[in-house]
Amino acid sequence: MKNAILIVMMTAGLFLGCSKDLIAPAELSNNPLESQLDKAVDALVLKHRSQLNTVGFTLGFWKNGESHIYGYGEMEKGSGRVPDAHTFYEIGSITKTFTATATVQWLNEKGLSVDDPIRPFLPSVIPTLSKGGVEVTFKHLLNHSSGIAYFPSNLSLLINPAKALDNYSEAKLFEYLEKGKLNATPGTTFEYSNTAMGLAGTILARENKQSFGTYLQTKVCEPLGLFDTKAKLNATEKERLSKGHKGVKEVAYWESLGALDAAGVLRSTVSDIIKYGVSVINPPSNALGDAMRTCQVPTFTDPKNLGEKTAICLGWINLKTQDEDDAVLFHDGGTGGFNTFLIVDKSKKLVLTVCYNSYNGGSKEEAEARAALNNDILQLLK
Repeated sequence: MKNAILIVMMTAGLFLGCSKDLIAPAELSNNPLESQLDKAVDALVLKHRSQLNTVGFTLGFWKNGESHIYGYGEMEKGSGRVPDAHTFYEIGSITKTFTATATVQWLNEKGLSVDDPIRPFLPSVIPTLSKGGVEVTFKHLLNHSSGIAYFPSNLSLLINPAKALDNYSEAKLFEYLEKGKLNATPGTTFEYSNTAMGLAGTILARENKQSFGTYLQTKVCEPLGLFDTKAKLNATEKERLSKGHKGVKEVAYWESLGALDAAGVLRSTVSDIIKYGVSVINPPSNALGDAMRTCQVPTFTDPKNLGEKTAICLGWINLKTQDEDDAVLFHDGGTGGFNTFLIVDKSKKLVLTVCYNSYNGGSKEEAEARAALNNDILQLLK
């Protein structure tokens, strides 16, 4: 797990910087402090509390067939409402693991492969996306080796990112892709790309003539019993949605990412995320499960940028080994006001997730404290 902090900074951070004044969550919790495990978790939270830089968070894990979920702080600054297992958070880039599964399942249904080029599924005005004689394939989109930029150059997130993303249309994405510029030969270099993953989702939406969120909910979330994992919440569900914060200041929700929805549009709860993690360990015996298993197979390594042990799967990052049967699968997410983590240790049959309702641009202090809490909880559960 030594490279976890590095991965956090690469995958979740949109605006890297330093947070001058760290905040600690209010001294509120639903931890019953009854068992030794309850008390041990609480002690670790207290150890890192002053550096977590959040208004509130929910922490949950699954081990030995049992789930344990704890809420700390507040859903909204000053509200006194403690977040819990069923509090909704924006889960940001964890969405990408769902996107990869949905894409692989769709390709399988069409008799296609992740090694097939994306060219036939793009408008004719877009040139063949290639470099060094290598065309971009679906695999390249899903494992961040396409050479497509982190964000498209015709999208600015500096002023009002929530509005800019919501207005980023399919037409704008294709306008950007018309330039046909790749930063590297596909399949040679890890370059984390919201654009590439967004493009995968846009292709799914176009081919199936429905929104990406609807397609994902129908094909992946609901079949896995994840009824609290979705792109859009109804009025009743919004009552369980935490506010997002930067420091203690509320920030706008990312209601939509437009044509980049597949990069991070989902909302979910810790209860649902744990259920999802368990399904990753034990995929169903059907077409969906086949796609989930495919997404866990290492497809790419880049020792220079990621270290010797880290492998990139489809949608997932394998932090421990290049063997899918002994994997520690990881993804995190960062939106305007939320930061989320999901770690699935397949060999130990362990799932850990933490969802924060504050995100401050991936500052070093914040990222290190949150990674340290993750690591301490994992050590506790060994």
